[in-house]
Amino acid sequence: MRKWFLRLSFLFLSLILLFVGSVYIGFWGPIPDSAELKAIQQSKSTLVFSQDKALIGSFYAVNRDPISFDQLPEHLVQALVATEDERFYEHAGIDWMSLLRVLVKTLLMGDSSSGGGSTLTQQLAKNLFGRPDFGALSMPVNKCREMIISKRLESIYSKDEILALYLNTVSFSENTYGIAAGSQRFFNCPPKDLRIEEAAVLIGLLKANTTFNPRLHPEKSRLRRNVVLNQMLRNEHLKSEQCDSLQALPLDLDYSNLDLEGPAPYYLKQVELELKQILAGKVKENGEAWDAQKDGLRVYTSLNAEQQLGLRDAFRAHLANWQKKFDQHWSSTNPWSQKPAFFEKKLMASPAWKSYAAKGLSDDEIREKLSQKHKMELFHPAGNIEKEGSAIDSLKHYLRLLRGASVLVDPQSGAVQAWVAGPDYRYLPYDNVQAAHTMASTVKPFVMAAALEAGEDPCEYQSAERREYPGYDDWSPRNYDGEYEGMYSMQGALKKSINTVTVAWYFKTGADKVRALAHKMGIADHWADGPSVSLGASAVSPIDLARAYAIFANGGMDVQPYFIEKVETASGELLYHHEKKPAKRILKEETAQLMNAMLQGVSKSGTARSLHSIYGARKSWAAKTGTSQNYSDAWFVAYRPDLVSVTWMGGINPLIRFRSGALGSGSTMALPVFAKLLSKMESHLSAVNWSELAESQKQILDCPDYKEETLLDDLRSLFKKKEGKAVKEEEPEEPIKEEKEGSWWGKIFKKKD
Repeated sequence: MRKWFLRLSFLFLSLILLFVGSVYIGFWGPIPDSAELKAIQQSKSTLVFSQDKALIGSFYAVNRDPISFDQLPEHLVQALVATEDERFYEHAGIDWMSLLRVLVKTLLMGDSSSGGGSTLTQQLAKNLFGRPDFGALSMPVNKCREMIISKRLESIYSKDEILALYLNTVSFSENTYGIAAGSQRFFNCPPKDLRIEEAAVLIGLLKANTTFNPRLHPEKSRLRRNVVLNQMLRNEHLKSEQCDSLQALPLDLDYSNLDLEGPAPYYLKQVELELKQILAGKVKENGEAWDAQKDGLRVYTSLNAEQQLGLRDAFRAHLANWQKKFDQHWSSTNPWSQKPAFFEKKLMASPAWKSYAAKGLSDDEIREKLSQKHKMELFHPAGNIEKEGSAIDSLKHYLRLLRGASVLVDPQSGAVQAWVAGPDYRYLPYDNVQAAHTMASTVKPFVMAAALEAGEDPCEYQSAERREYPGYDDWSPRNYDGEYEGMYSMQGALKKSINTVTVAWYFKTGADKVRALAHKMGIADHWADGPSVSLGASAVSPIDLARAYAIFANGGMDVQPYFIEKVETASGELLYHHEKKPAKRILKEETAQLMNAMLQGVSKSGTARSLHSIYGARKSWAAKTGTSQNYSDAWFVAYRPDLVSVTWMGGINPLIRFRSGALGSGSTMALPVFAKLLSKMESHLSAVNWSELAESQKQILDCPDYKEETLLDDLRSLFKKKEGKAVKEEEPEEPIKEEKEGSWWGKIFKKKD
């Protein structure tokens, strides 16, 4: 019997050795050799920083930022070893005592609570190379593979290096890999700043990173944290009193998900696009192209973190208030109620409708499906709404939401300092800073600038009379207040935003000259035909409008907006640095100075005077308001030599609008965003350095904004060629407001802003 037992034992051991040998020689697939293990390279996230080096986001294939062992706090390492592998510093990759314990308890006694017996090095091997599928033999083959790899890792790396590799590899849930990403996500700090109890939370996550996620399951996470603290006590890393004190603490997170809730998600998308352009054609020493998602670059941007947060908060606060007003304004009626085809078109273009249509459902069947109600959470600027609703209800809700955009640019360099392109990137990722919107009266300064460039006198008075233009389908623009008497200087027309005077300057200057200047200033991509462009019938994006007004602010020079100041490799080598190209002159310096002086008058006593009179701005700002047809687009531009701000507010379609200037004009709907920001940051701004006008320039502008027409003016007009024919104004049958709501042209060109 004993002989048979020995033979069977020998056979069993031979089979085991044969099996291990087959794994070792690669019969079950190749095992990484020492050279491969020495060359382990973990993908690194590219980190993006603001001007003051605050982390604002990252680009990655895997959300990981590997760090070295010396960046790990001692208590974090102690918590890891005490919890996951008590004899880590004693074994050489395989803990035979632990394996024996598992063998006896699990296989012989049926106690599965004894764990798997894998060391940290074996876990690292599994994390690095995964576990291939070998059918019924998967577990023994993979365990054997991991032992072999562990022994090789231990012969190549020090214990400290293995711990660093391990902590840089493991997942901390929510698509975060490595201790740096986990620490940033849950405690908004680098690992070196983790407190003991915070480190214990993260180490506790490793047992089951969903079950013990501290955001999703705070109580389970707290209890698991205390288990880790007990392990630290057991291994004499904590004293009893210290452990008790730490276990009594509540779970205190500083959760920071920059992917969803970062300070500048819309801005980051622009940074990513610019980074791709910068990296195009650049290669590493080995000839490989740089990969922004894997190579751990460091991107330093033009973003001013303080201004970004201030602008974002001002925008959100104002939008929340105005959305509530909008909801009350339309009450139970939808803005498109008079044009139901608008909603039907949106409904049939929705992904849900298209999905059902692709399955062959009829329109009636699809409508029935989309009418079924269920619990949902809807984004709202004033606070998300939980309700019972259908897909159709959801679409109606989102179509009624106001949109907006606001951008700050340095007019001297082109550095984009703040970029808010919508209410919330998670729900509405469409970038309104890049989208074109009807210009409205923000175009008027460019008409006047074209006149100045042509040598016209800003103190030449133009009549405010209403005229009809037979060559343009009898077009007859109106003034906001219905007044057509008197004559206005150029500055007076800008201050009060007089439509008829602006059109007179457009014709006097010439359509070709106005269009040519618009092209030079970068606002002619959507330029309309005919004189309606002088009152804002064309469209422009907020960033292009900011660039154009920057030309006024910097004295007439072209400027190109940019996002990235410099890019460094993970080791600190400079890969790219932004260099300002020689500027091209767009406007005569005198033209820019005269426009700056006149537009300062708009904020002091014109349509933007509330910036000072209501919101208390103390420093001097040049400004322009704008309101398009039926109040569907509201604009506000403010600038000085070191900053340009452009804000647009409106809906997804011109139908989504207010029906009164008290709520929908540029001065009421867009101006407050900048005003709220200014109230927080104006005290931090340096004294304004407007260029001092020469005496000759002061004389050029030295004239009243308005004067009554005299008999001499009437006589002069007899010999002065004018476009169009004068219209005799009669008392309208309907109030001005109702008449304004009538014809399409009247809707656009009656606006004051």
